Amino acid sequence: MTDSEISRRKPGRPRAFDEAVVLGAAMRLFWRNGYSRVSVPDISAATGLSTSSLYNAYGPKLDLLVAALDHYSDTVLDGYMLGPLARGADGLADIDAFLDRLAAAVESAHPWGCLAVNTIAEFRDPPAEVAARTARYRNQLHRGLHAALSRASGLGEVPADAVDRRADALVPIVVAFNLLVVARAPATETHDLLAAARTLAHGGLP
Repeated sequence: MTDSEISRRKPGRPRAFDEAVVLGAAMRLFWRNGYSRVSVPDISAATGLSTSSLYNAYGPKLDLLVAALDHYSDTVLDGYMLGPLARGADGLADIDAFLDRLAAAVESAHPWGCLAVNTIAEFRDPPAEVAARTARYRNQLHRGLHAALSRASGLGEVPADAVDRRADALVPIVVAFNLLVVARAPATETHDLLAAARTLAHGGLP
């Protein structure tokens, strides 16, 4: 499923609230606590909107998660984590910078991992709309890595025939890294995994 095939709620009357603020607050709750541990009253308290206003604007809690995942994709992934990887001007340096951003997440006081990966882990049999968003994350990640590796190939840093293989191998490493972060794995494990990803990107592993 492509990004354009993922349906969004049709716009109705103008919102009487700042939607970015509301979705940002909901996003952070789901990101920190997970879908099952967040209630609509929790979201109401965090956003300042009544439960009825939230329902009228977004529908049930699952629809609000979908909207929060879309907001996460647009702001965190495209705006900070993966957008620079896909649209950068360098090759391996852009991949190193991306891995540095992942490493910085481990050093934060309260590492939450990745909302999309956390959602993959929480839903064993996800509803179609949730599965579409987590698939979009994996596609975004692959496209960003592939774009950076393709630039690296153009710069003579990576053999052209290694671009697809390395991008395919790096995606599950990044997903596994985020799972280890949210599981509070020892820092040595997460650092070693990022080191392996860096080595792989640079061609140091078979």
